[in-house]
Amino acid sequence: MRLREWTVEDAAWYAEATRDPEVQRYTTDPPTITEAQVADAIRSLSTNPATASFCIEDAGERCGNVAADFEDGVGHVSYLVAAHARGRGLATRALTEFVAWILAHRTVGELRLCRDDIGSRKAAERAGFVRDPARDEDREIKGGIWPTVAYHLVP
Repeated sequence: MRLREWTVEDAAWYAEATRDPEVQRYTTDPPTITEAQVADAIRSLSTNPATASFCIEDAGERCGNVAADFEDGVGHVSYLVAAHARGRGLATRALTEFVAWILAHRTVGELRLCRDDIGSRKAAERAGFVRDPARDEDREIKGGIWPTVAYHLVP
């Protein structure tokens, strides 16, 4: 498993991967996201210091995404693993490597993430994140209310 920078050649893959019902259930990406929209987002990564995002690759195959938005010394982390790559421990390994990258390249006092599915919660815990119940919240996503479970990691 490795993390690598996104390229515009990855745009069609990402747009397709996010159409998966499980990804749609847990991400804010719309099911109608297009290759062109993803390509624009990829191009903007290099000029946006408040964001970091990497493609999760395993054995030369695209498998997912890890990303963070940074604000006031806090990194808000998100991740997804495509349907074909689930169950291989990629989320845990990608999160662990991504946290190491963040700590080497960004000044942060805390990393946070919110999840609601058990698999992603276990991956976060295995990567060193700790439950933060005070930040649990119901979030409105795509017209529905989702209870999310908060985690944090303090360097």
